Amino acid sequence: MHDVKIIITDKDRKVGAMVKALAVETSGFEAVSGTTKDFLSEHGHYIFHFPSADKADDFRRVVRRYIPTSFAQVAD
Repeated sequence: MHDVKIIITDKDRKVGAMVKALAVETSGFEAVSGTTKDFLSEHGHYIFHFPSADKADDFRRVVRRYIPTSFAQVAD
């Protein structure tokens, strides 16, 4: 598994939902396993799981393209 951590500014659930949708579009529902509202409220980030480095890299590119950095950041 290849994990990608996305930090969600102000633990915003709506931004989290947008990022989760991008993960599903990139690799399916398996990528969002464990990304609950409670986890976001407690930790301020989500960790997404991808089956390959290519899918993880694609997701990073998509997040950087569609989500402003003031809303969410890819943790490197």
